[in-house]
Amino acid sequence: MTTFVLRGGLVCDPEAGSLAPGDVVVRDGRIAAPATAGAADRIVDVSGLVVTPGLVDLHTHVFVGQDLGVDPDVVGPPSGVTTMVDTGSAGAHLFGAFIRGTVEQARTRIAAFINISSVGTTSILLSGELKTLAYVDPASCRAAIDAHRDRIVGVKVRASADVAGDNGVVALDRAREVADAEGLPLMVHLGPPPASLADILARLGPGDILTHCFTGLSGTPFTEHGRVVDLVAEARQRGVVFDVGHGMCGFDPEQARAAVAAGFLPDTISSDLHTYSRDIVGSLPDVMAKFLALGVALPDVVRRTTIVPARVAGLDGAGVGSLRPGAPADLAVLRVTDGPSPTVSAELTVRGGEIVHTASS
Repeated sequence: MTTFVLRGGLVCDPEAGSLAPGDVVVRDGRIAAPATAGAADRIVDVSGLVVTPGLVDLHTHVFVGQDLGVDPDVVGPPSGVTTMVDTGSAGAHLFGAFIRGTVEQARTRIAAFINISSVGTTSILLSGELKTLAYVDPASCRAAIDAHRDRIVGVKVRASADVAGDNGVVALDRAREVADAEGLPLMVHLGPPPASLADILARLGPGDILTHCFTGLSGTPFTEHGRVVDLVAEARQRGVVFDVGHGMCGFDPEQARAAVAAGFLPDTISSDLHTYSRDIVGSLPDVMAKFLALGVALPDVVRRTTIVPARVAGLDGAGVGSLRPGAPADLAVLRVTDGPSPTVSAELTVRGGEIVHTASS
């Protein structure tokens, strides 16, 4: 049994909402009680840094070998991300290949939303996967969910004009049908109409997710005259989850600024990291820094990048996104700078009790 201690940092516990000096003890791949620190085999000095659970990115594309996919073990550890949720890279026809070629090979934990389109998001810059309705096949999607139920945490549909043409509402309804039949949450990509914000929110209920919530492409701002618009407020009240999904064009800073000023924070902060967005997004810590710059407190930002996305993806029962004793020892040690342009970067990342990244290496 190996024990090491992260000592001297500020510990940000997203479940307690606290940020305070303390030790985090890792024993045999699990978080241990601080009282056991005296028996440590190794002390890791993290003075001046912030210790959090490993970051959970709710919106990524990590189907290695697909044009969209980034390698989770290349991009995850250097950014403090220990859990990546792939959101619809694979549909029914390629889901088995995604599992065997990426999920089962990666050290980074991966969960997935299955795309309602059987061809997934391959070659997204050439043609949208929903423009041919024959691919939007509920039967094949349900069969894939049945075959991979232990890996699939929800259903994804990109119900926007650039992806679906005139088929957005039809595809949305078919995805809703599958999610309901399988008892899974539905994640919907917000973009240009048809399939307006009102159309989408009318079909979402508790636990469903609207991603790219601060995009400027929908034509419908979340706020008006300094207050949140009614249809958005009503959706949040009934339990719809609002996810950032930064991506290439999924984040309008002015929309985000207005929403935060109106008291509307996203439920989850995610990157939508993929091949084409990587130079724009950077990393999940870079997106976190944007919300610090908007005046969101660090514990609130950490909560939205750890325990909340873990809960949304149904992973919290396994201890993902948590610092409670017995949880998997997935940890991010972050350097956070203050000022008008805050920065967040990962100095050290622990996955399953093993250090998988240090900034000096």
